[in-house]
Amino acid sequence: MSETSPADSAVIARSRQEPEVFAEIFRRHAPEIKRFVVRRLGPDVAEDVVAETFLAAFRQRGRYDLARHNALPWLYGIATNFIGRHKRTEARKLNMLVRTGVDPVTEPFTSRSDERMSAQAVQRRLAAALAALPAGHRDVLLLVTWGGLS
Repeated sequence: MSETSPADSAVIARSRQEPEVFAEIFRRHAPEIKRFVVRRLGPDVAEDVVAETFLAAFRQRGRYDLARHNALPWLYGIATNFIGRHKRTEARKLNMLVRTGVDPVTEPFTSRSDERMSAQAVQRRLAAALAALPAGHRDVLLLVTWGGLS
């Protein structure tokens, strides 16, 4: 925001009557929110989480405290909630894999039945080990293995 740009609170106040004005809040803060989300969840889901963050902010703009001139802390709070939701969903899926031994991502119809049987034999233990890891360690391990990152 430059010295001549209105404060975020003024933009949000105006957007209550002119919704399209809220795009300025997105333009100002989306890159920083995206960097934050990428650092927490990786690049694969960042665009979706950022979109959800700004959609929620747009919907909640009527309740925004206009005494707060900078909306960035508010946006970080919304993004953090979505990140937490995403991580809880991931943990639930891992726990379901522990209980059932069925990975919803893998194809059930594969011609490599020997490999599938071997993988299924260790799947529950692997899922239990992943679920037991601290979230940050699990994120790194999954980014390396499933995300193919180094």
